Amino acid sequence: MTRYALRVYWILATIFILVALAVPRLRPVGIVGCVVLGAMLTWAVVQRLRAPADDAQPTVQQRGRPTSPAAALQVIAPDQVHVADMKMSGGGAPFELRGRIENTSDVQLKSVTLLVTRLDCFEGALDPTGCIVLWQDRHWIPIAIPPGATRDFSSSVWMRGTAPGVRGTLKDSFEVVGASGESPPPDTKADR
Repeated sequence: MTRYALRVYWILATIFILVALAVPRLRPVGIVGCVVLGAMLTWAVVQRLRAPADDAQPTVQQRGRPTSPAAALQVIAPDQVHVADMKMSGGGAPFELRGRIENTSDVQLKSVTLLVTRLDCFEGALDPTGCIVLWQDRHWIPIAIPPGATRDFSSSVWMRGTAPGVRGTLKDSFEVVGASGESPPPDTKADR
C-alpha cells in the first residue's frame, strides 16, 4: 500500500466510524463502510504475506538472528559459558551489571541469558540458608565472543516493580541459563 492509499484508508475509516457513532439514521452505512474497509485491510495483509520478498530493500539485523544468511544459529550448552567477576551496582533504574564472560565452545558466542537473583541475608530469615529472595529475573546479553576467548561486558538490568526493603546484607547470584552462537556453514570451515 502506498502512503497516499494508506492515508485515504484511515481518513475513510475515521469518517465511517464517526458516521456510525454520531448519526443514528446513517449508522448502517457507517457499519457497512467499516466492514468493507476491514475486508480491504485483511486482503492487503494477506497479499503482503503471500508476495515474495523484495530483494531491492535492505535487510535489517534483528535481535537474535544470524548476521548473514549463510550462518546458522546454534544453541550452546550453558556449561560451555563461564561468568566471572560479576558485580551489580546502582539503584535499580537501571542497575549496571559488569563482569567477564568466557566462551569455551567451538562456535562464536552471540548471546547469553543469565538468571540474576538478588538475596537479602539477615539473622532470623525463615530459609535455612539465612537469605530470602528479593527478586529474580532472566537477563539477555548480546555479545560477540570467538571460541576460546574471554570478554568483559557491561549491561543495564531493569527491575520490574518497586525494590523491596533490605533487612540485612545484599547478595547477588548469577547463573548462565542459556546461550546461543553462530557458526559458519560446513563448506566454509573446510576452506580455512
